[in-house]
Amino acid sequence: NATFIRPLVRDAGYQQQMEALTQAERQVLYDLREFVQYRRDFSVQIATAYYGVLGNRDTVRNNYLNLQSSRRNAERTRALAQEGRVTQSDLGRLAQQELSAESAWINAIRSYKQALDNFKLQLGLTIDTNLVLDDEELARLQIRHPEISLDKSIEIAMAARMDYLNAQDQLVDADRTVRLRANLLKPRVDLTSSVTLSSDPDQTRGFAMPEVDRYNYSAGLEVDPGLDRTAERNAYRSALIARDRAARAVEQRADEIKLQVRDSWRALDQAKRNYEISEIGVKLAERRVEEQNLLAELGRAKAQDQVDAQNDLVNSKNQRTRALVDHTIARLQFWNNLGILYIKDRGQWDTPPE
Repeated sequence: NATFIRPLVRDAGYQQQMEALTQAERQVLYDLREFVQYRRDFSVQIATAYYGVLGNRDTVRNNYLNLQSSRRNAERTRALAQEGRVTQSDLGRLAQQELSAESAWINAIRSYKQALDNFKLQLGLTIDTNLVLDDEELARLQIRHPEISLDKSIEIAMAARMDYLNAQDQLVDADRTVRLRANLLKPRVDLTSSVTLSSDPDQTRGFAMPEVDRYNYSAGLEVDPGLDRTAERNAYRSALIARDRAARAVEQRADEIKLQVRDSWRALDQAKRNYEISEIGVKLAERRVEEQNLLAELGRAKAQDQVDAQNDLVNSKNQRTRALVDHTIARLQFWNNLGILYIKDRGQWDTPPE
C-alpha cells in the first residue's frame, strides 16, 4: 500500500514541516553566541579582580615607603630638637605623621589580603592556597588609549554585539512564526492518492511478490472549509503579540548597547585623563618632598609642609596606580561592549590594535 497526500492551501510548502528543525538549528546558534559573550564577560570580570589585587599590593608598597620616609623625618627632627633647632610642636607633628603612616600601611595590608582571598574564591581556589601574583604584571601595564570616535564605536557595536544579533534573529523567528500561524487559518485542501499492489492469495510458502497486474488506485481532494478555527486564531494572535514583543526587544537592546558604549567610552576617556593628572601630581609631589628634605637637613623646614608634601606624594602614587588599573579595565570593558574582545582557546583575551 502507498498513500500520497499533498496539501495545496493549508500546510502547503515545506516550511511548516521544517519549522522544528529550523528553530533547533537557530537555537544552537543563539547558544553559541551566548557562550561566546559569557567567556568575554568572565574574562573581563577576572581581569578586573586580578588587577584590583595588584593595585592593592602597590598601595601597600607605597604606604610602606611613606612609613620609612616618615620615620626618617621623625628621627632627623628628634636629633634637631635635641640641639634646639626645631620646636617640640614640629617634632610632635612629625611623630604624629609617623603614626598615621604606620596605620595607613597596616590598613593597606589588610585590604590587600582581603582582596587576595576574595580573588582566590573567585578562581575556585581554597583560602589556604599560597597564591603569589607576578610583580612585573603591573609594571607592564601601559596607557594604550584607542583613538576611535563615539559614533564609530556605536557603529561597530551594532554590527558585532552577539546579544544584538540574537535579538535581531529572534525577531526573524517571530515573523516566520506569524506566517506559519496565518497559514493555519486557511481552509484545508489536500490532494490525496493511494495505490495498492496485491499478491497471489493462493501462494502460502515463501515470500509472496506483489503482482503488477493486481492493483487498484484512487485519487481525489480532501477539503475542510475550516468553519471553526478558534484555536488557530488564538495561536495567530499570540504569535502577533510575540512578534511585537520581539521588535520592542530589538529596539531596547539597541538603546542599551548604545548606552553601554557611550558610558564605557566616557569612562575610558576619564581614566586616561585621570592618569595624566596623577602623573603630573606625582612629579610635583616628588619635587616638593625633595625640597622639604633639603630644608630639613638645614633645619629650616616646617613640619606641616613636610607632612603635606609626604602625604601628597603617597596619595599621588596611589592615585596613579588606580588610574592605570582603571584605564586597563576600562579599555577591556570598552572592547567587550563593542563586541570585538576576542578570547583565545586558553582564555586569554586578544584586543584589536590600538
